[in-house]
Amino acid sequence: MEEEISLVDLIKVLRKRRIYIVAIFLLAVIGAYTFSKMSPKIYSAKAVILLPTERGTGISTQLLLQSLPIVSGIPSLAGGIGANYIAILKSRSAGEYVVKKLGLEEEYNTNSLQQAISILQKSVKINDTKENTIEITAEAKNPQLAADISNAYISALKDITSKFILSSAQRERLFLEKRLKETEKLLSEAESRLKAFQEKYKLISVSDETKALIDNMANLQAQKESTQIELNAVNSQINNLQSILKSQAELLGKDPLTITTISSDPKIQTWREKLIESEVNLATLLQDYGELHPKVVETKQQIAEIKRVMKEEIERLSDALGTLSTPELFDLSVKRISLEAKYQGLTNLISKYDEKLSKLPDLSLQLSRLIRDIKLQEAIYTTLSTQYEQAKISEARESIEIQVLDYAIPPEKHSKPNTMLNVLIAGVASLFLGIFLAFFLEFWKNLKEELRKDENS
Repeated sequence: MEEEISLVDLIKVLRKRRIYIVAIFLLAVIGAYTFSKMSPKIYSAKAVILLPTERGTGISTQLLLQSLPIVSGIPSLAGGIGANYIAILKSRSAGEYVVKKLGLEEEYNTNSLQQAISILQKSVKINDTKENTIEITAEAKNPQLAADISNAYISALKDITSKFILSSAQRERLFLEKRLKETEKLLSEAESRLKAFQEKYKLISVSDETKALIDNMANLQAQKESTQIELNAVNSQINNLQSILKSQAELLGKDPLTITTISSDPKIQTWREKLIESEVNLATLLQDYGELHPKVVETKQQIAEIKRVMKEEIERLSDALGTLSTPELFDLSVKRISLEAKYQGLTNLISKYDEKLSKLPDLSLQLSRLIRDIKLQEAIYTTLSTQYEQAKISEARESIEIQVLDYAIPPEKHSKPNTMLNVLIAGVASLFLGIFLAFFLEFWKNLKEELRKDENS
């Protein structure tokens, strides 16, 4: 019959081996305490930013992403701007920015930029919280350095996003800014040429009919310039969207709908020709009658109907080819074709006016063209100035704001090592180890006695 082990027997074993248990406990606690005191102090500093919100009414990359079909397992498509910003903060580019800004290669005692980035990324934690914030926690041996690293990551985020997120409004503003300077220079040169011509030939003015012709040409040229600017913006939006569609199409195993496919379709080419004809007609009617004339209203309705039919045709073409597309691409494609048609129509109409101007006598022709050049540049400059101000407003409206809730400050106490926690863990672990050793020694003693009895018997 097997002997039952009672609680009293267990206590006797522990009491018998208490020296081992106490010795192991004291050694572990003293060791943990000594290790904690001798280990380098690590300081932790945390910066907090609010998850960014996008403002604006234009077509942004984020809105385009939301319009695409979602593929499971692709976080960047399903996540919001906050997820994108966390990805930027965790990127090598952000790490490289911080290393170079703070000179961490020397701090980490390495001559390798990549190794310094690796060490940095291991010491930084970036997390989003339920409170819609992003926490950047950096650890370093120096409290000031820990705070500097967290704050440098905020600077890195702002720097990278300012380069990465270039809105259509910002591209348009930069383009308009450049064109304004060019136009101002051309206007100054045209005025100088006219002044020199008038001083040489003593010819001051032209007939009223010629003045009206020049004014019309200037107005048309300003419309053409405005159309070209708008067309550039649309092309930029299409390129951005097609780039997103291309990467998405590869995941879905489809081909993206391209502008080349659209423009090469015979039916769309036919409608495009009709649109050019209507745009030429509209430009002429506007010159003769103004916005509210019934003929102008009717022509605008015809153009709207052509655009509607073209959009339906593009949707049908996309469905027939089984390509990947979005409603935004359909709208942008129609808008692009419409602007191209308008641009072509204005060019044709300006050429007709130029033919009329070329029939003037030689000196009158030269003077008319000099006056025309000035009128053209003035009209263009006025148009560009208006659009430039609108672009600045749109850029401010479409900007993505990064709000810092808390900048990191140097911590007063170190976060690692935690002496109390280390001693507690060592003490508890050593007690379990001591108790296990006590029972193991008792078991080993009893086993040897049993073997000895068997040998004697």
